[in-house]
Amino acid sequence: MNNQTDSPLIKVNNLKVTFPMDEGTVIAVEDVSMELYRGEVLGVVGESGCGKSVTAQAIMRIIPTPGRIDQGEILLNRPDGRTVDIARLSATSAEIREIRGKEVAMIFQEPMNSFSPLYTIGNQLTEAILLHQKIDKKAARELAIKMLEKVGIPNASRRIDNYPFEFSGGMRQRAMIAQALSNNPSLLVADEPTTALDVTIQAQILQLMRNLQKETNTSIIFITHNLGVVAQIASRIAIMYLGQVVEEGTVRDIFNNPKHPYTSNLLRAVPTIGKTTGKRLISIQGSVPSPFERPAGCPFHPRCDQAIAGKCNEQRPEMVRIGERHNVRCLLYNE
Repeated sequence: MNNQTDSPLIKVNNLKVTFPMDEGTVIAVEDVSMELYRGEVLGVVGESGCGKSVTAQAIMRIIPTPGRIDQGEILLNRPDGRTVDIARLSATSAEIREIRGKEVAMIFQEPMNSFSPLYTIGNQLTEAILLHQKIDKKAARELAIKMLEKVGIPNASRRIDNYPFEFSGGMRQRAMIAQALSNNPSLLVADEPTTALDVTIQAQILQLMRNLQKETNTSIIFITHNLGVVAQIASRIAIMYLGQVVEEGTVRDIFNNPKHPYTSNLLRAVPTIGKTTGKRLISIQGSVPSPFERPAGCPFHPRCDQAIAGKCNEQRPEMVRIGERHNVRCLLYNE
């Protein structure tokens, strides 16, 4: 359990990430603030292109070129008691290389693109362990086997010498989780880790992550576009739209008392057994605007069925606290 009297493990303040392009500047993330305490699981939800993955890449300092952090802070409380602003570190600095993979680890959406096809699973797990721990190769291999066993890979002592292509999609994702947790990180960033898996394997991976999170008390930022998935693993949820967090609250707040029209529409679009049978599902009108043509005022107003003419299309809403840990960015609550 997290202790709210402690300082957050990681705190993001007013983060802005841009991509200067020939066609113009894409604002991928704008004014994003969030915090995560030890042992918490924060689900970050939104449509494709809303800035979820770029936020994760900023935390890891692996934003692809030509992306850059223009403003904001990413404050990480390190095990030695120091607080470091990751946003101010060079992406290739010794300090971020020490943090990345050891204190903050990441699980990617498609492990086949993350594991090298030229090396065995064991080679890649032991390399990550040796990079951050002062142990010999034999001990690193034993730890890698132990981690593979922990994530449910059978015959781990033999499968450790397999190549990634010899693993199924679900097994590769388990191996990716083993690699991410091998150095006992304080924070795990999971970027759509179940999207490429079928429903049965997805359920197994979610159960595995829940069990490991309880066992290690690791904090997790779980990124997904699937509200059903995030409800199974997260304690709090942040809803993103066009680079901004538009609502944040506990799972109960978001599912039982959504305030932002976008959140409400997302929930109404989710089919529910016994409740939506025989009914037409609600769809959100329009589509996400082009990043080169961001609308004035509230970014969601062109698609919003509660938009106020002369207000929502002109004024930029600020984040407003409406509950103990429930915040919303909407002019309906800015009075």
